[in-house]
Amino acid sequence: MSIDDALRAKVRQLVSDYVGGQPVPADLTAAPAAIRSGTAVLYLRLINNDPPLVRVFSPLLQKIDCSPELLTELNELNGRLNFIRLFWRDRSVIASTELLAATLDPIELTNACDWLADAADYYDVRLHAQFGGELAFAPPPTSAHPADAP
Repeated sequence: MSIDDALRAKVRQLVSDYVGGQPVPADLTAAPAAIRSGTAVLYLRLINNDPPLVRVFSPLLQKIDCSPELLTELNELNGRLNFIRLFWRDRSVIASTELLAATLDPIELTNACDWLADAADYYDVRLHAQFGGELAFAPPPTSAHPADAP
C-alpha cells in the first residue's frame, strides 16, 4: 500500500504540531523529523508499509559492539518497558515504537514521543556508563555544590 498525499500531509501536520512549529521535513518518508531530548535525539519517520506506520525511534548509543551482556541487559529492559522496545543493530542500541499512521491522533503521537523521549534520555546515559559507545549529546557538566568549594 502506498502512502497518499492526504496521509502524508496529515502525519506531517501532526508532527509539526508536536514539535511546536520547528522545521519538519517536507517528506517524512525520505527524511525523519529530529527532536532533542536531553542527551538523546528522537526521530519520527513515516514508513511505507502495509498499513503505513509512523516510526518513533532513538539511537541511544552508537559505535557499540554487540556482546552477550549487552543483549541480556536489553532483554531485561524490554521485559520491564511498555510500548517501547530496545535492540542492537548496526553497532547501535535503538529504542523504537511504531504507530498506525491512518488512525494517528495528537494524543497518541504525543504519548508515544514523550514515553520514548523519556526512556531514551534515561537509559542512554545508564547504558553508556555500563557498556560504552557514543551518546547523541554529551550530558551537561555537573556543578559542584557550594559547600564542596574550597
